[in-house]
Amino acid sequence: MNVRNDGRLVGAALGTHDGRRGYLQLTRLAAEAGVGPLALVTWRAGIGALVVGIASAVRIATGRPTFAALGTIPRQERALLLGGVLSGALLNIGIFVAFTRISIALTLLIFYLYPTLVAVVSATRFGEPFDRIRSVALGASLVGLLLVFAGASGLGPIDPLGVGLAFLAALAQMYYVLAARHGFANVPAPQAATITMGGGALLYLLAAVAIGALPAIGQPLGTTSGIAAVLFAGTIGAGVPTLAFIMGIRRLGPPRAAILATLEPVVGVALAAAILAEVPTSLQVLGGILVIAGGVLSQLGGRGASAEHEAVVPPDGAP
Repeated sequence: MNVRNDGRLVGAALGTHDGRRGYLQLTRLAAEAGVGPLALVTWRAGIGALVVGIASAVRIATGRPTFAALGTIPRQERALLLGGVLSGALLNIGIFVAFTRISIALTLLIFYLYPTLVAVVSATRFGEPFDRIRSVALGASLVGLLLVFAGASGLGPIDPLGVGLAFLAALAQMYYVLAARHGFANVPAPQAATITMGGGALLYLLAAVAIGALPAIGQPLGTTSGIAAVLFAGTIGAGVPTLAFIMGIRRLGPPRAAILATLEPVVGVALAAAILAEVPTSLQVLGGILVIAGGVLSQLGGRGASAEHEAVVPPDGAP
């Protein structure tokens, strides 16, 4: 299977959890510029952390602090934040290795089971309301995703290791979504985004050293198009969306935010149609309608009261 030839779906995978929600077509462009997946995710995470860090520094300079001293953050929350860094790296590694074992469509279909996992854990462990309307919303989103991916290509053969890695990526995403809301509540969203992306970049560099691929990390510096690709990936594909994702999780709650995140592949298909002239199939259009309907339904109804440990908006309105 040639992973590079399905930039629409690979981009969707790269758009997961560290934000990554706006550059769904970028993987194809990066591949054409000679930038491999490991180099792309490393630069993307590092630049994303830098972007959010600079924005936070500007806020601090204007008297609106968005960072908390690590000494003031409870030890358990620091451990869970570290878990967020590890889950992000595990997510990307699991997804990319799964791509080599099973089809991209099947990999992402398994990965997008994570909203169901988030909903179940939120209801059983954290008391989040999950009524009939949101059950229907989740079901519509999952069926819609099946149609979107099945319409792109066949799901292909099933390889146990590939399926397992894709599910492991779903578990990693579930952890991140829940930890962002319940795990490190005293860490402001900008700081959490900076740490998770910066930590991820460091882990990718260590992985490159371990497998003898460190020279490949410099691939983007070889061409103007490569530099443009990673700059775009780091800002629009990582920094801004990662921060927005964490803020969304904390304001909407994990189940709502996770269901809305299923819009990502639909946006990818729409961008492919608008930018790359790739006309979606009838199944993909129907699937997109169902995913959008699920996203709308997920926002209906009230939400439960926040637990004492949950993230709250500070008095000055900063996230």
